[in-house]
Amino acid sequence: MYVCGPTVYDVPHIGHARSAYVFDFIRRYMEYAGFEVYLVRNVTDIDDKIIKKASDELSNIGENPSSVRLKERVKEVAVRYLEVYHRELDMLGIRSPVSEPKATENIDQMLDFIKILIDKGYAYAAGGNVYYSVEKFASYGKLSGQNREDMLHAVRIDPDKNKRHPLDFALWKEAREFEPFWKSPWGDGRPGWHIECSAMSTNLLGANFDIHGGGLDLVFPHHENEIAQAEAATGKPFANYWLHNGLLTVNGEKMAKSLGNYITISDFLKKHRDPDLLKIAFLNSHYRSPMNYSEERMDEAHRSKERIMIFLEKAERFCRENSPGAEGPEVLAAMEKAQWTVNGLQEKFEESMDDDFNTPVALSVIFEAVRMGNDIFADNSISPAEKAHLIAGTRNYILRFAGILGLSLNPAEMAEEESSKINEMVADREKARKSKDYATADRIRKELTALNVVVEDTPEGPVWRKS
Repeated sequence: MYVCGPTVYDVPHIGHARSAYVFDFIRRYMEYAGFEVYLVRNVTDIDDKIIKKASDELSNIGENPSSVRLKERVKEVAVRYLEVYHRELDMLGIRSPVSEPKATENIDQMLDFIKILIDKGYAYAAGGNVYYSVEKFASYGKLSGQNREDMLHAVRIDPDKNKRHPLDFALWKEAREFEPFWKSPWGDGRPGWHIECSAMSTNLLGANFDIHGGGLDLVFPHHENEIAQAEAATGKPFANYWLHNGLLTVNGEKMAKSLGNYITISDFLKKHRDPDLLKIAFLNSHYRSPMNYSEERMDEAHRSKERIMIFLEKAERFCRENSPGAEGPEVLAAMEKAQWTVNGLQEKFEESMDDDFNTPVALSVIFEAVRMGNDIFADNSISPAEKAHLIAGTRNYILRFAGILGLSLNPAEMAEEESSKINEMVADREKARKSKDYATADRIRKELTALNVVVEDTPEGPVWRKS
């Protein structure tokens, strides 16, 4: 898998989180299905946006962007924001790729690629730049399904007199004053954006590989141009499958700092603290579909996770307290029934993920397991030992499905002293209820609520959790 990664000029927002998470759970499921996955996610660390950020930072501290200082600052900006990207994806529990090539570390591969395209007649040098000749690639537009006229309207056309055709795009850009540059046969300069992905993906994965991913906004022109470059250079089909995640809006509008709806990953985690809430919201929309972020959706995700956690914590305590000794005929029968039940859940889960990673259905299987587990709790016709086996089987599959989807399902952590205090309060409340001292029981419940503790009264006794 090759996935287009970040251009490191600013802190990542929740739209970046969605793309990274989508390809994380796809990778996890492919590994679960038995594939060995080699995931490459590139880093664009030289780009107009990075150069502008560096220039603006120098101006803001009263420095004129001189040749030496601008080059230094560009590198500083790229390193700084890549560190932020890594740290915040790690906080979300999104795994690192197997390989993470940086554009600036692969200039030689790009130069070789450009030379091949020129030698084959697909590219030309003009005015210190090198351009790809779109007219030479007959199937240009096959990914986005557009004709040349549509493309002319869809993309901003630079009024560049050096181009032979308006749709031609730069493979190599002539150096501009004070900007970072590298030596090339066509003069000092830096690579265009599109060439880096074609060069690095084929260098690491070969001319033909399985899956190429990225955001829907990259289909045209970026991925269209990648195909044109790679297939012209190698003469082979590029990626076998293209997966594009839908884009994210906030309260029905595109994210923009000017609208006050720009939510960074850091902003989200400061407010909601739990990465699972964002992931559950993402899972409730198919990865290819657009998704609208709202606080209402976060409230829904919070309630969804609470349903799962209440069952898991209740199941963990029940199974610990009712762990059977010798496995008699009744218990063995219960184990067989549990295996049949969870196999049905597993089949549904796998069918949903095999169907183009249909996570809304996959997530619903987890809630079906929760409902099934609660039904088992309510069934008084089976012994505690049988019930423990049925509950344990259901719980284990919930945890397995959650792990495949990258959900941690971790309960809120607390100090042992605080936990002991809460246990004592819950016991005192239960004692008051049994003695019909409802005033005391209500008072203790209010005190527990103030501590963000949720208590559920069950036939097996009270179960509490930190909200």
